[in-house]
Amino acid sequence: MARGDPAEQAILRLESRRFTSRCETQVALIQRADTLRELSKLATVSLPYRLAEDYASRDARQHVAQSAEDRAREIIHEQIDRCLRAEPERREILKRKLAEDWANLTGVLGHLRTWAQGKLLSAQQLR
Repeated sequence: MARGDPAEQAILRLESRRFTSRCETQVALIQRADTLRELSKLATVSLPYRLAEDYASRDARQHVAQSAEDRAREIIHEQIDRCLRAEPERREILKRKLAEDWANLTGVLGHLRTWAQGKLLSAQQLR
């Protein structure tokens, strides 16, 4: 089928709508996620090859990644806040746990590892 074929175009539009709907579902799941591991899994959405040139599909995938990043930043801020409020003896244990949790940041969220470590260091210096 050629690109100009109306049937092919209709199929592509249908696939695009299905993919966009799937991405919207992923965003809703991301908003409810409470662990970084779960967020990393939900943030990974593969774009079908046939939709690689479809702007709506690419935008939907980017929206999923951005939503996951925003939610991950919220979780990291909460974790750092909890760590800083903890008693000094418990704080070291929590820092090790944070490092383990942040190791789960992979894929599109991988860059947040260094960001989180920097945030923790700056928060400790401000205290």
